[in-house]
Amino acid sequence: MSLNPAQNKSITRRRLLAGSAISLSAMAFGAPALARERGLVEPDSTFFGTTSVPYSDTIDTASDGDLWACCWADDGALYSANGDGRGFSSNPNDFADIVVNRINGTPETGITGVRLSGGAQVGRVWTPGDYNRKPTGMVAVDGNRDGRDELYVAVQDLRTGPGDLAFNDAPAASISVSTDYGRTWRATSAPMFSNYVFTTIFFLDFGKSNGGQDHVYAYGLDRNWRDSFTNTVRDPLDLFLARVPIGSIQDRSAWRFYAGLSNGQPVWSTIDRRVAVLHDERREYPGTVSADGCSVLSQGSVVYNAPLRRYIYSSWTEHTFEFFEAPQPWGPWKLFLHKDFGPYPWWGNGAATPKNGGYGTVIPSKFISADGQRMWVQANWFVGVGAGSNNYNFSLRPVDVTPYRPSTPGNAAGPTNLARTAGTVPIDKTSHYGHVRYLNDGDARLSEDSWDGFRKDTDTWGFVWPRAYNVDRVVYTTGQVFADGGWFAGDLRVQVRRSHRWHDVTGLRTSPGYPYNATAGPNRRFTMTFDNTSGDGVRIIGRPGGGTTFTSISELEVYFDG
Repeated sequence: MSLNPAQNKSITRRRLLAGSAISLSAMAFGAPALARERGLVEPDSTFFGTTSVPYSDTIDTASDGDLWACCWADDGALYSANGDGRGFSSNPNDFADIVVNRINGTPETGITGVRLSGGAQVGRVWTPGDYNRKPTGMVAVDGNRDGRDELYVAVQDLRTGPGDLAFNDAPAASISVSTDYGRTWRATSAPMFSNYVFTTIFFLDFGKSNGGQDHVYAYGLDRNWRDSFTNTVRDPLDLFLARVPIGSIQDRSAWRFYAGLSNGQPVWSTIDRRVAVLHDERREYPGTVSADGCSVLSQGSVVYNAPLRRYIYSSWTEHTFEFFEAPQPWGPWKLFLHKDFGPYPWWGNGAATPKNGGYGTVIPSKFISADGQRMWVQANWFVGVGAGSNNYNFSLRPVDVTPYRPSTPGNAAGPTNLARTAGTVPIDKTSHYGHVRYLNDGDARLSEDSWDGFRKDTDTWGFVWPRAYNVDRVVYTTGQVFADGGWFAGDLRVQVRRSHRWHDVTGLRTSPGYPYNATAGPNRRFTMTFDNTSGDGVRIIGRPGGGTTFTSISELEVYFDG
């Protein structure tokens, strides 16, 4: 199998990156910390049956900037504040550390925007030295009951340097208000939050005009907006929640903080009595941009998906998306989607193989489908560009979900490849080139691999479905093999998913026998038969081989022979 020039170039780069990443990991924190990266991340939510998000953004706009905190106002427009850019302006003189924009349209009809205001017109910088303004959240409410929404934007002080200290601590924040739909703003006379406490604020998006709620709910992180790469401050491992009446948002004394439950009801108290609604100590990709690995709670958004009656927190790390769901604003929050984009380089639109993750994950309520099963997430990226253009603009990609519903398999024995049935969602640990669709596209000439620069113990390829099927045979066609990996080194087996738990099949037989070395590929077919079973997911799983421990695949077929 031949690879295109972009892939060949990427292979060279990935070998260099693999060596540096592993070496840095070992030097910085040793084997125990590195082991955190070795296993698969298994979401603990049972609310959704399938979830998916593409490996690259699918919609870019004529805009410039990042973060793009959003709110949906009563006039029907989406209002968004970006950081470090021109917003929806082509004039280079319109660059500012914060810009407010009005955005019209939808992903289906097309999106346009206009810049409204920026910089000191929007907010103040409270911390002396190397700090500037960054938008972290927006909300639209009719707090004065005049029949027109006011817009509020949360603005934090974020370090600008010197050098590597940039973006690594956020000591203060406040909230500005606009009564003319974003054209002019009034800041507070002092920071509302200081001393690194609750200084990354994003509001719960209940929908147009805050869904008519009497209170605004706001989530906050302490110390920094994401992992502090330089450990200038401790990393945010806790997500906190507060609420305030819609007419008193700039009145700090009116804010109350979630302090736990009493008889099943939330207790609202002072900030010194607050408790976290979500605590997560996971770390991703140690040694790449952060010695101990990136913490997973970051500035993103929380949106109420009204059709599904679910709250969605979209978070991220430097190399992954981390999405959580909950039945109430205070939880319990559970991880439902972990998307691993792998280390840099990434490739943008215009490249032969676009693949990119991003930061500042925002899901606008305006773009949620009528059934709630399609959302759109905005995320940005500008470093580690391998080819194409980055998405340092208002950019979107779909998030598709199906609620979990127990089902009884009803498929009869036959030649149907279940991997290509409607609703099938391919799953992986990570796909190096972003081509997870190769698993079931019917073309065994196209190859994907799971290289991610780390020595991992477990690798997997498979599918999940919105309903259960009978299965008893899997055909695995290997992909490209490289000098440092591309095959399974041991314990290759098949698992099925039932009630969100993966189970090894019984009676597994593989023909021909899998060799557990480089002779396994490329493009060899291994038929794996097993006792009749059923489930709403199937995967192959095992220990990856080679010096950088990854596997490859061209096709995975699933059958029920009966």
